[in-house]
Amino acid sequence: MARGKRKMTTQVLDRKIEEQKAVLEKAKLKYEAEKETLADLIKLRNEMQKEELMEAVLKSEHSYAEIMAFIKGDSEE
Repeated sequence: MARGKRKMTTQVLDRKIEEQKAVLEKAKLKYEAEKETLADLIKLRNEMQKEELMEAVLKSEHSYAEIMAFIKGDSEE
């Protein structure tokens, strides 16, 4: 004997909707946490690059004006 497809009731649909809302909220919280971690890592990398650049400038035999001209692409030599 073949079974027919069970009809969904509004209570079943309401429960499924609430469950899906909970799943979505959990995913949203995880996404926000991951997004914040990524922002922190990018900020840390940028700070490290700034420090590295500053150390290179301080160790350089070139003047500030020469370094700025190079960075800006000025071709006065």
